[in-house]
Parts: sequence; structure tokens; C-alpha cells
Amino acid sequence: MAITAAATLALMGYEMVRSAASSVFLAHHSAARLPEALMLVPLVMIALTFLVSWLLRRFGPAATYAITLIASGLVLAAAAVAARRHVPGSAFLLYVFAQAYIVLIVEQSWAFINSQFSTADGKRWNGPIIAFSTMGSVSGGLLTGFLSERIGSERVVLGAAALTATAVLVSRLAFRLARQERTAVDRQPVRLADHFAWDLLRADPTLGRLALMVAAAQSLSVLFDIAFHRSLQLAMPLQDPRTAFLGFFWGGVNAVAFILQLGLCPWLLRRFPLRRIHAAIPLLYGAAALAGVFFPLLPVLGAAFFLSKTVDYSVFRAAKEVLYIPLPFTARYRAKLTIDALIYRSTKGAASALLSLAAPVSGTLPLRLYPLLAAALGGCWHRVSRGLPEPPATPPAPV
Repeated sequence: MAITAAATLALMGYEMVRSAASSVFLAHHSAARLPEALMLVPLVMIALTFLVSWLLRRFGPAATYAITLIASGLVLAAAAVAARRHVPGSAFLLYVFAQAYIVLIVEQSWAFINSQFSTADGKRWNGPIIAFSTMGSVSGGLLTGFLSERIGSERVVLGAAALTATAVLVSRLAFRLARQERTAVDRQPVRLADHFAWDLLRADPTLGRLALMVAAAQSLSVLFDIAFHRSLQLAMPLQDPRTAFLGFFWGGVNAVAFILQLGLCPWLLRRFPLRRIHAAIPLLYGAAALAGVFFPLLPVLGAAFFLSKTVDYSVFRAAKEVLYIPLPFTARYRAKLTIDALIYRSTKGAASALLSLAAPVSGTLPLRLYPLLAAALGGCWHRVSRGLPEPPATPPAPV
């Protein structure tokens, strides 16, 4: 409960940052430059993932989590102040850092939870845990919608920075209350590659397929994202009304995700094999993408993006976390950070780089192309998911 409360505060801040950072970026730059900003994310993620792994070795999970929260709040505040003063590059920095920092916080939260749970615990409680943290996301989106036109987008980010740093108080309580982990630290990193657990990703069938699934999911997400924002910029050219719209949009995403997390996830995870759940998700995304191919309009593209995010934040997240529970410490912490933080965000940059390279050759890419590529990726993701091994049952953590 305590670690979920800490993550809830951080996610509340993130929802405020996400909408405000996107709108501030569009106020300073064209939406056509979004791929350029996303191309910087992999470099930032490599540096931050290594830093978190180094902190884990030096200080352990509790201190690393606290440092991540405080440092993230400070960077967000500095970037917001710089953007308000029109410092060159600050809008880029705010947008890129907003893409990167939250996954490091979320994945450390789940690594801690997975260390306390058995497989049966995860199937029963992952959905409600995500639902509770989603209350923070919904609140953050609604606050952004109500406050952005009153105080300005940059001040919204300052409020988010304060929430993120405040979460450290609750996280300290969580680690004090924690019972002993099921498995001790199995090894410490020696080489640079050990900080990213690359050998485990190659050798473990679950981790390898998880990495491919996350890469496919994020490539699909960036296609939906760019198509949505291109159509949004045409429909709503003013910054603060657009920020308000995005706040309500993301608030709606999280409200629907909350219903799925609390009602659908526990039932699905306990009734169906994880392999079947994971294989069905990309088929759903592919159907939504095909609708965008035939009708490349803001309502349709917005609905496809909306659907992909609600499922990603509910069923996909809950089902994915269960797969980590039986794995050893290095897999739950370092390999998980590599997959769900580094690969998760870097795939966006790689996909954006390819789109940016294609633009000079063919000119502005047609809007219809983005959902078409998303439908094709959904098929690849489906094939990978069908080969997932079902996780074994795990005993509860010792008291």
C-alpha cells in the first residue's frame, strides 16, 4: 500500500507533466519536429538506466528509489522555469525528460512489488494496485485540464515536480515495512553490459520475448502518437486550450483504464493463461489501426490512441508484471529496467528516427501511413506473444 501510494503521487505529477510538456513543445516547435525530440530519448535512457543500475549496486533499492524521485522533481522544475523564460532548448529538454523519467520510477516500484509477491498474488492484486495508482493519474489529468489556462502550462509542471519529490516520504515508509525478498541479490555487475543484463535477455526465453513485445508495443504507440498529435495541432492551434484538451483526454484514458484494472484484470488473469491474454492484445490494436487507415480523422485516430493507452495501462501492464515474479533479483531489477525503461522508451526514439529519415526522401508522410504500419506491427507482436512460456507458481516471500 505504501509503495503504491508513492507511485500514485509520481504518476499524478507525470500526467500533469505529460500534457503540459507536449503543449509547451508545440508552442515552441512544429509537430513535425516531434520525431527529432523522440530521437534523443534513447541516449537519455541509456544514461539514466546505467545510473540507476550503478545506484542499485552502490546504495541498494531503497536509496536508489528516493534519489530517482528527488532528482526527477529538480530537473522538471528547472526545465519548466527555463521554458517560461524562453531559454533555447528548454522545451526540448522538458519534453525528452518527461518521456524518460517516469518509467524509471514506475519500474522500480514494480520491481519492489514483484519481490514481495508470489505468482498467485500478482494475478490477484496487480489489477487493483494499478487501479489505485491510476487514481493519481486521473487526478493529474483533471488538474491539468482545470489549471492550465489559469496558471499556465509551465506552472503546471512546477506543481508536478513538487508531487514527484514529495513521493519520497511515502516510499521510505514502504521500504521500512517491507518483508525479506524471496531471493537475495544473485550477482553484482562487473562489466558495462552487466548493468543492462544483456546476457539474460539473450538466454531467458521469457525476457527475450518480453523485450520484443515491448519494442513492438512502443513502435505501435509512437505511430498512434504522432498521427494523433498531427491531427490535433491542425484542429487546436492555441497552446493553453490544447493543454486543457490533452488534460481531459489523458484523464479520460486513465478513468477507463481504472475500470479495466479493477474489474477486468483480476478476472482475466485468474481465468485465462497469460499467453492467450498477451496474444489477444495486439489483435485488438491492429483492428483499431485498420479503422484509422480507412478513416484518418482526429476522432478515429484519437479513439485508436485512446484504446491503445487504456489497454496498455491496464491488462498489458498487469499481465506483463506477473511474468517477472518467479525470476531472480537481476532479472527483476536490471533486466526489467532494460526492457521496461530503456527498450520501452528507446524504441520510440528509434521508430521516430526511421520516420525522420523517411521524410526527406518522400516529403511529409501521409497521415494514413501511420495506422497502416501500426496494423502490421500488431501482427508481428501477436506472433511473438504466442510463444511465451507460462510462469510457474512461486512461494510467498518469507516474513
